[in-house]
Amino acid sequence: MLTFSRASLDAPLLFAAISACLSALVALARYREPVRLAPSRLRDLCELCALAAAALTATVLLAGPAPSLSATPLLLATVIFAGVCMVLRIRVERLNNAGIAWHAAQILAMTVATGWSALFIGESDFPGWFRIPALIGLALGTVIALAAMAGSVARDAAITHERWRRPVSPGSASAKAAREPKVSLHLPCYSEPPAVVMGTMDRLAALAYANFEVLVCDNNTPDEALWRPLEAHCTTLNRQLGRTVFRFFHVAPLEGAKAGALNFCLDVMARDTEIVGVIDADYHATRDFLSRLMPHFADANLGYIQTPHDYRGYAGSPWLTACHWEYMPVNKVDWRGISEYGGAFTIGTMCLLRAQALRDAGGWAEWCLTEDSEVSVRMRATGWHGLYFNETFGRGLIPETFDDYRKQRFRWTAGPVQQLRRHWRLFLPQPIAGALPGWSKLLEVLRCVAPLQRVGALVLTLAGTVFMGLAQSARAGDPVDIPNVVWALMILGAMTWCARTAHRYRLSGCHEPRDMVLGEIARASLTWIVLLGGVAGLSRRPLAWRRTPKFAVSASRRSPFVDTVAETTLGALFLALTVTILAIDTGWGSETAWLLALQLASLSAAFLCAPVMSWLAQRHARQASRANHKQTIHKPAGSLHIGPVSAPVPTTLP
Repeated sequence: MLTFSRASLDAPLLFAAISACLSALVALARYREPVRLAPSRLRDLCELCALAAAALTATVLLAGPAPSLSATPLLLATVIFAGVCMVLRIRVERLNNAGIAWHAAQILAMTVATGWSALFIGESDFPGWFRIPALIGLALGTVIALAAMAGSVARDAAITHERWRRPVSPGSASAKAAREPKVSLHLPCYSEPPAVVMGTMDRLAALAYANFEVLVCDNNTPDEALWRPLEAHCTTLNRQLGRTVFRFFHVAPLEGAKAGALNFCLDVMARDTEIVGVIDADYHATRDFLSRLMPHFADANLGYIQTPHDYRGYAGSPWLTACHWEYMPVNKVDWRGISEYGGAFTIGTMCLLRAQALRDAGGWAEWCLTEDSEVSVRMRATGWHGLYFNETFGRGLIPETFDDYRKQRFRWTAGPVQQLRRHWRLFLPQPIAGALPGWSKLLEVLRCVAPLQRVGALVLTLAGTVFMGLAQSARAGDPVDIPNVVWALMILGAMTWCARTAHRYRLSGCHEPRDMVLGEIARASLTWIVLLGGVAGLSRRPLAWRRTPKFAVSASRRSPFVDTVAETTLGALFLALTVTILAIDTGWGSETAWLLALQLASLSAAFLCAPVMSWLAQRHARQASRANHKQTIHKPAGSLHIGPVSAPVPTTLP
């Protein structure tokens, strides 16, 4: 009878980690463009066999001489890996070879790691009161990991797929729809710089589409100097176009923030409107935005199309560059894969929605911080479906300050949690719930609970550290022996993460390592605000909708640590704990101390990225202020103009 010990699973666990690392490296080397992954059927079998053989060889070399008992689990793991690869190759034709190897390694790693961890807890001479919480923590951690793995099937599709069931391209510029349905573009704004909004209006006036209108809705702006120029510019553009395309509305008071303005536009738009478009006040649309997307609405069941958030004017500024590349992998890689599995959702700007679908859903939700993605949930629940294309059709402005950057992410984090709290019944299994397909339900739930998963992971990490310390203190024996395979797994995990992260950035258009590092610093700097937003979204109290200002900011002389008190405090606390564990003889043993210290140090580094980003934002503001000051000094006398600018409608975009 085959029996397993923790030590006998070291080699299979190492094999799974090496297989995952090799698959990530193969994907990075071979697949250089999203959704254009050329299949190589003639090499499929040889490539998969070579990868399995390479992983097996590397495992034997790293593990060293092993007893005969340990060879059986390793061979069994190799057979399971090869078998899963063959099944996926035969049954799931849309996966590329790297994707097949990646998913097979994930399945094997999850299975072996769970058994390895349970055996490690059982074989260690910890007190009984520690083992039960440890096993509960292992079970919870496994559930979180399984959820993340399920979501990654869709999110990583741009890396793992070579064939696609749903449209992956908006079509060529030469393709034209049989007819041009009426489109009503809604441009809500509140206290925006007139020049910014007028630039957006100019781009909309230049759209290569005949049958459309633009509703500019200024809601609640108290300063007439900000909205009167927009009203005048609508008149100017209509005169240049020779027809009434732009209509301006100043509405005050108007409840509901952006959602309230969008609902107002639904009430006043042209009666023959078939498609509604939403454009943020700072977004410059390309001329073919409508002409290339509208043909897809020939599908009578298509409710909406979403295109990526993208940004302009970031070159030359480390602050703006960091923010830009933090945004891009999600918009260019993740959401495209989500769309392939039926989970596409709207994200607020540069989207088109069928007017009838909006009516069926009941309009925009004024209670939700992410009214844009919320409405797509209700649209899918009424039988409509959506598409997401990762080609850019418009670019906006990046927040100028770290505080605004955090507020934006708080809104994007708390909103989906609000959606889950309100619409959880829609995500129940059929026939209890509605018409949402299974994958769509799963992906929406995973997106909504993602912030809560991060909260749970942090709690489990901290609880595990505390319990480990208490258990070790209660032990009468020797310190815990950390198996050598753990250190090898950590190195392989870091290599795999680097390869996958670099691949995602490259598929997003980022090829400079420096920019990738800046993007990861920006992502880590949001750790605290994501945790806070996830918890806040659970509250039944209404959360204030805070817009992202578009005005230039003045330079600040405040310390970046003052602007990031919470993050700095947590980072310093975890850093102090790290130093304490390493400096004081706790009786845990050096290996255990180093393992715990690495966990705490990683948390400290994530939180301390916030003051780094705050410093980059302040430096950006100082440089922008100096540049504006120089421009003002060198302007010829009489060249300063305040008020609306009447310029010819552009026919091309830079």
